[in-house]
Formats: sequence, C-alpha cells, structure tokens
Amino acid sequence: MSDDPGFFDILGALVPLGLAGAFSWLPVTGVVVLLLAGSGLVKVWAFVVGRIVGLALLTIGFVAGARALPVPSSTPTMEGPVVAGAETAAGVALVVVGVVTWLRRDRARDRGEPAWQRRLGDASVPAVLLTSLVVDLQPKGLLLGLSSGVVVRAGDLPFAEAAVAVLIYLALASSSVLLPVIATHVAPVRTERWLRLAQAWLAEHGSVLTAVVAALVGVVLVVDGLLRF
Repeated sequence: MSDDPGFFDILGALVPLGLAGAFSWLPVTGVVVLLLAGSGLVKVWAFVVGRIVGLALLTIGFVAGARALPVPSSTPTMEGPVVAGAETAAGVALVVVGVVTWLRRDRARDRGEPAWQRRLGDASVPAVLLTSLVVDLQPKGLLLGLSSGVVVRAGDLPFAEAAVAVLIYLALASSSVLLPVIATHVAPVRTERWLRLAQAWLAEHGSVLTAVVAALVGVVLVVDGLLRF
C-alpha cells in the first residue's frame, strides 16, 4: 500500500485475505458434506449463515482491537512501526502455519475423514450452526482475522468506507460456502457431480491447499509490512 493508504489501497490488501478465507477447506468441506448428504435446506443454510456470522464476528472483533492500538503521535494514521510490526508478524505466522501444514499433509490424509464430517449430516440444526460458527477458530482463521483488522486500521478510514471494505472482504471469504448452495439450486444434477469430485479432491489435497494459500498470503503480508518501516 501507499504511504497514505486510501479505500482502494485497503481493499487491495483485503482481497487476497478474503480469497485466502474462501480457500479454507474446512468450511468448504462442511457445506459439501451437507449438500451431498441431502440434509435439507434448513441445515445447509444454517451452516452458511453460521459461517458468515462467524467470519463477521471474528473480523469485527479484530478490527475493533486494532483500532484500540495506540496511534503514533508523529503521524495522523496508523502508518508506522505499530502497523508494520503487527502486519509483518501476522504474515510470518501465516507462513509458519503454511509450512507446518505442508509438513503434516501426509499425516492429515492418513487420518481419514474427521469425525465431525461423518456426524455433520446427521447433526441437529443448532449443532450445524455452532460448527460453522467455530470453524474459523483455528490458527489460519484467527490469523486472517487479525490481518484483516490490522489492514483496515492501517488506512484509518471513515466508518462508512471501512464498513464497505469489510463487507467486500466478508463476501469474498464466505463465497466458497454460498456459491455451491446457489449452484445446487440452479443446476442440482450437474452440481452434485462437481460436489462429489470436490469432496474427493479436498479429502486428498485439502491440507495442501491450506498450506499453499496460507504461505502465499503470509509472504504478501510480510512484504507489505516491511515496506511500512
């Protein structure tokens, strides 16, 4: 971002974070499992709503926390060592998460289908909602929330612009659970075939996807953070 980041600078930094959130295999796997299990629209939409609400709470919480950080007295915005250090640290942490996930990829495949996936199709609506609410309470999800909060605070945008930027970020991050549901409504037969292929691919390569996306976004954050010093 530039020395005096505006709305489009902040949005440009949020887009890769939103895409990283969209390429999180846990929520995508959850909605695929529900759609293929024929669990009914109520459970499917409970999962989607829970995912969106969970993302929103996590993001808003970190944005509020970032806005509570002290503003350097020499500058009118958060440009400076506070933001630079927080963004660089979040980027390094994401790279570490990516590397660790990559090293554990074979172990993740060998464990087979997690218990929560096997039970999700038969779970009650409140249980499905709770599962989707907490699905991001893992290192990658928490770090993405932290990073988005730091990025939004970096621009010190007016409330309306910050709200629009966050909404666009949330739309991107939640698109991977919303689009399969819409596609199922539009073309159920064709979508079911795609969903079965996606489920098999995620079971085999989901951890690799998480590792690569986390590492790439982490590198972007590290570079942007170092440029702020």
